[in-house]
Amino acid sequence: QGNDGRNVVKAIERARRERGIPIAELARRIGVDRKRLWRVLNMERRMRVEEFLALCVALRIDPRFITRELVREVAERSLLK
Repeated sequence: QGNDGRNVVKAIERARRERGIPIAELARRIGVDRKRLWRVLNMERRMRVEEFLALCVALRIDPRFITRELVREVAERSLLK
């Protein structure tokens, strides 16, 4: 996922910890398997857009913390693969 992907995951993981929500509970709230969410948060799997948005809603994070530059960099990297 690169550094930018790590920054997104770190922000989500920081919010989860600050709110004291266990991974299993957060997974239940967003409707994904606990193991999948654990792997996403440990950067073993890519985060899907719908998972990102669901996490933002569940953790009350404004998804606008993602900048246009970040989106452009991630998209360019994905297109190069």
